[in-house]
Amino acid sequence: MLLIDDEPTVAALVAEYLEHVDEGLDVTYTTAPTEALDRVDEFDCVVTDYQMPRLDGITLVEQTDSDAGFVLYTALRDYDIAASADEVGAAYMRKRTDTDQYAALAALIRAQAAQ
Repeated sequence: MLLIDDEPTVAALVAEYLEHVDEGLDVTYTTAPTEALDRVDEFDCVVTDYQMPRLDGITLVEQTDSDAGFVLYTALRDYDIAASADEVGAAYMRKRTDTDQYAALAALIRAQAAQ
């Protein structure tokens, strides 16, 4: 799966936790959303932050014609963003500070990848 987050520390941490809670997940991450557009087809699921420079997560999903599943994973709690994610076919999950969230995120990734 591909993880896109413009914050390098966050991207590395999320990737590490996901691989820890689900050893079957092979996580590749990038901090460059525009470059990620060229690689989306290589993955069965893409997890993307919403608020990033040059390209937000919703626009990223809209600009792909990939069969990959998508998860919008953001710190923002905003009904409109969640609704927009749903409209483009992406699941929505809010980032939290607890480590329990990674098992839930891994399950969401598995569900989106299976679609």
